[in-house]
Amino acid sequence: MRILLAVHAFPPRSTAGVEVYALRLAKALLRHGHEVRVLAAVHDLAAAPCTVRRREHEGVAVTEVVNVHHQGTLQATYDDPGVDRAVAGVFEEFRPECVHVQHLLNLSSGLVGLARGAGARVLLTLHDYWLSCPRDGLRMREDLALCSAMDHRVCATCLTGSPYLVPSLQRGLAGAARSAGLGRHLHRLHDAAPRLTEALLGLLRRASPRSDDSLAAAMDRRADRLRLALDGVELFLAPTSFARDRAVEFGVPGVKVQVLPLGVLTHAPRPRPAGARRRFGFVGTVAPHKGVHVLVEAFRGLQDPEARLDVHGSLSVHPSYVASLQDAAAGDARIRFHGPFDEGEQGRILEGLEALVLPSVWWENSPMTVIEALGAGLPVVASRTGGVPEVVPEGAGLLVPPGDPSALREALGDLAAGRSLAESHPPVPFPTVDEGAGELERLYRGVYH
Repeated sequence: MRILLAVHAFPPRSTAGVEVYALRLAKALLRHGHEVRVLAAVHDLAAAPCTVRRREHEGVAVTEVVNVHHQGTLQATYDDPGVDRAVAGVFEEFRPECVHVQHLLNLSSGLVGLARGAGARVLLTLHDYWLSCPRDGLRMREDLALCSAMDHRVCATCLTGSPYLVPSLQRGLAGAARSAGLGRHLHRLHDAAPRLTEALLGLLRRASPRSDDSLAAAMDRRADRLRLALDGVELFLAPTSFARDRAVEFGVPGVKVQVLPLGVLTHAPRPRPAGARRRFGFVGTVAPHKGVHVLVEAFRGLQDPEARLDVHGSLSVHPSYVASLQDAAAGDARIRFHGPFDEGEQGRILEGLEALVLPSVWWENSPMTVIEALGAGLPVVASRTGGVPEVVPEGAGLLVPPGDPSALREALGDLAAGRSLAESHPPVPFPTVDEGAGELERLYRGVYH
C-alpha cells in the first residue's frame, strides 16, 4: 500500500512527540512492506516560501515544503493555497492510497481535498486540540489558564502574540534578508542567541498590534472552514477518550472518531523492579505548559540530599522560561539541565532515572514520555490532567493536581522514602510501534469495525 504521512515538522530538526511518533510509524510501515512517504513542513528563512524539496531520514523518504508564515494571517495557518499548490505534485506523483494526517499545523487543510481528489482514504490522529485552538492546540491562554469553554473573543487576546501570525514589519525584514541571501544567518542568530531573538520578535509584534475584534471574527471563520474541510476525513483517531470528547465538542461527528492508543514503544514493555526512587527526571519540551517550574519548586523543597532531578530537553525553544527555571534552581546542585537529545536516545536517558515526572499544567493527551517510561519499567508521577489518567493505570504511577507544588513534593517524597511505588509491578501492556502499525494497516484498508 502507498501511504503518505503528513506532519507539521519532522526530525532531525524537530524531535517533539508527534514528530518522533511519525518517524517511528513510518519506519514500522516500511518494515511491513509498504511504500511510505512523509510530507512535512519546514521553517527555513533561507528558502523561498512554499519551496518543495526532498531528503531521506533514517531510510524514510521525506518531501518537505517551506513555510515561514510569510502571509501573517490566521487563515494562512490552516488554509494556505500556496502550500496546496506546492504539494499537489506529491499527490500526483506518489498517488497515495491512504493519507494519515498527524497534524495540519504549518501545512494546510486543503491537503484533505488533494488526498480525496487523488482517490486516497484520509485518516487524522488527534494528537492535541488544534482543531479548536490554533495556539499549538494547547487550549490554554498565555497566562496558563485553561480554556474549558471556547470563547473566540478570549482566543483573540492570545493570538495577538502568536508566532504564526507574523507581523508585517517582521515579514518585510525576513523577506529582505532572504532576497539578499542572508536568510541562513537569521537561523544562526536564533541558535547562537535565542533570548535575544525572542526579545526582538516580541518588539516586532508589539510594533504591529492586531485588532482583537478582527481576530475573534477570524476565529469564527476558522472554525467554520475547518469543519467543512475536514468533512473529507473518513476517520479521526483519538489516543484517549478525553481527546475524542474535545473533537466532538468542536463539531466532529462522534461516529467518525475512534479511540485508539498510540503504539510508540520500540521494545516490549518491561516489568518494574522493586526499590525506592530518588533519581527523578523530566524528559520533553521545556516549556511553560509542561509545568517544569512547578517541578523545580516542588523538588527544591524536598528534604533529601540523595535525591536528584535531571531535566532533559531543548533549552533554546523557550529561552526566557528556561532562564527563569535555572534561576529558580540556582544553588541546588541536585538539579541539572542536560539540554536536547536525539531520537533514539530516550532509552539511554530513562536508564539513568528511577522515576519520570510530568508536571504538565495543560491537558496532556497521550504523552509519549509517560508511555516510554512505563514501558521501560519506571514509575511515573504526573499531573491528573487531560488524558493522563487513561494512560497511567493504577499502581503504575501517582497522579497529583496540576500546578500544585506541595502535592507534587509530597508524592516525590513518598517515592524517595519508599512509601509509594516501591514494590515491583508487571509490565504495562502498551502496544509497540509495530503492533500499532499493524492495527493502523487494518484501518488504512477501511476495516473500521
